[in-house]
Amino acid sequence: MKIYISIPITGQCEKAREKADLIKALLSKQGHEPVNPFEIHAGKNPQYEDHLCYGLLAMLSCDAVFFCDGWEQSLGCNIEHDVVMRYKAYERKNFKVMYEN
Repeated sequence: MKIYISIPITGQCEKAREKADLIKALLSKQGHEPVNPFEIHAGKNPQYEDHLCYGLLAMLSCDAVFFCDGWEQSLGCNIEHDVVMRYKAYERKNFKVMYEN
């Protein structure tokens, strides 16, 4: 299963990158194909909105999304959550939404 990792990044980039890499490794070990937001190319000199848009496109090409702890306090993760819940309700009812803990 292809799984997008939704993780709060703003203000904690290096810590979030390390955690995303760890989650990617764990999901890979379980036989999944993780999509790490830090590995998504958002163009030359990307702004916040570019990262968000490219992340949403990547997320919607997956079979599932994994929301890391703290997603509720992140604007980007909340937008991803809103989009994926609507997508799941109207387009792909079998799309899986998972939460850390």
